[in-house]
Amino acid sequence: MSNVVEKWYEDKNNVDEMFNWNSELKDWEKSVIKHFPSGARILDIGCGLGREAFALSDLGFNVIGIDISKEVILQVKKLSADKGYKIPFYEYDGEHLDFSADSFDVVLIWSQTLGLIYGNERKQMFLGECKRVLKKDGLLSFSTHDYNYLKENYPNCLVDQKFYPYANAEIYWEAFEEDDLKMFADQAGMDVLVFEKGSIYKPEDGTILHCLCRK
Repeated sequence: MSNVVEKWYEDKNNVDEMFNWNSELKDWEKSVIKHFPSGARILDIGCGLGREAFALSDLGFNVIGIDISKEVILQVKKLSADKGYKIPFYEYDGEHLDFSADSFDVVLIWSQTLGLIYGNERKQMFLGECKRVLKKDGLLSFSTHDYNYLKENYPNCLVDQKFYPYANAEIYWEAFEEDDLKMFADQAGMDVLVFEKGSIYKPEDGTILHCLCRK
């Protein structure tokens, strides 16, 4: 990933902010997991402080979490142990997935993490890695910021399709339109099963775009 992204997530203050986030699965995430096989082995990419991993583990899924940030992994391992979970959490380089082919039933790129992989070529390469580690008929679920929603509601935070939610910070998330996500899935050679605008927790939280596809 970009040095800008790595720098942001190695800052302890930025990581500590995650403790204030809602720990429950979002509405759209709850709808997506209905498609997951029971007890699925799941790779959670960009795991942060374990919001998704802990919730999915509670539902009986077998989860492994990875993140680019040493600070994140340090904190989530301690948090996991304190909560009594036995979820493995690993640091990775943001490009290569250090797992054998055909290892997972499901790969997640939630929390709009795909928008932190700057440039379409890098996204294509990374989605190819996700496909590689998926088992036959495995599922890939990814979400992104909804460009049209942001354009209508937060125009001052947009520069082209770059969304800057933090004032005076270099980090940004790439935002997309519906056809962009379908293009990413097609280029990765995946079959789209579900594609929609998803709700978060309540209407005022806005919408994100998400896509579920099959290897």
